[in-house]
Amino acid sequence: MSQKKSGLSNLVLITQLGISVLTPVFLCVLAGVWMDKKFGTSTVLIFLLLGVMAGGLSAYRMAKNTVDAEKKKTDKEKEDRVKEWERQFGAEGGTGRKDKEKQRRRGDGRHE
Repeated sequence: MSQKKSGLSNLVLITQLGISVLTPVFLCVLAGVWMDKKFGTSTVLIFLLLGVMAGGLSAYRMAKNTVDAEKKKTDKEKEDRVKEWERQFGAEGGTGRKDKEKQRRRGDGRHE
C-alpha cells in the first residue's frame, strides 16, 4: 500500500510542479501578446523571460518545501524510534534501572 501511495504522491507532485512552472509562462506570454496588440510594441520576449524566471522560482520553492517536509518526516521518525528504544531499554544504551542499581551495589561492596 505504501508503494502505491508513494507512486501516487510522486505523480501529484510532478503534475503540481508542471502546472506551477507553466502557468506563469503562459500568463506572461499572454500579457506580452496583449500588450503588443494594444500598444504596437514587441514585449513578448521580455514577458516570456519574466514568466520563465517566475516559473523557475516557483519550481525551486516547491522542491525546497518538499525536501524540507521529507527531512522533517524522517527526522521525526528517527526521533520516535530513539524514544521507543529508550522506553524499552532505558536511556543509557541498554542498561536499565535495575541493572544499574546492581552494578552500583556491586561496586559499593568492593570498595568497602
